[in-house]
Amino acid sequence: MDKILLPPEMAAEFQNPKWGAAKLRGIGMFKKFTDSELEQIYAQGEILSYKPKSYAVIEGEPSRGLYIILHGIVGVYKNDISTGSMHRLAFLEAGENFGELSLFDIAPRSATVSAEAICHMFYLDAVVFEQLLDQLGSDAKIRFYRTCAEDLVNRFRN
Repeated sequence: MDKILLPPEMAAEFQNPKWGAAKLRGIGMFKKFTDSELEQIYAQGEILSYKPKSYAVIEGEPSRGLYIILHGIVGVYKNDISTGSMHRLAFLEAGENFGELSLFDIAPRSATVSAEAICHMFYLDAVVFEQLLDQLGSDAKIRFYRTCAEDLVNRFRN
């Protein structure tokens, strides 16, 4: 991945823990964390930048972590085993996320995600997140996993 420099105004915004906490709050599985906990979670992540046509994740590869698109647009693609071609499933834009399931499972990536334009993303490694959950204590873990279970139930019912 070639280095892409962030414009100064974006860099200042992306480095602000309160701004980052607000982005995390927009993701259902994080809604029961406190502002302080969300700031701590955001501080554990990193900002990754991608040029157009570069891959953030590749279907079938082992990698674990959550991505939040801060700027840009990505395409989500699935391989067609019978033809060997890739089919676009969706476009995701700033504010949307992918990879959230990998925060609590170790399955390989289920799709390929490619930058359609210059993209800047927040990345939270699953192992780092697990370590932070351990530090935050059992109450934070229970709130996180309970929220994930509630979201799953809601998906099945709707």
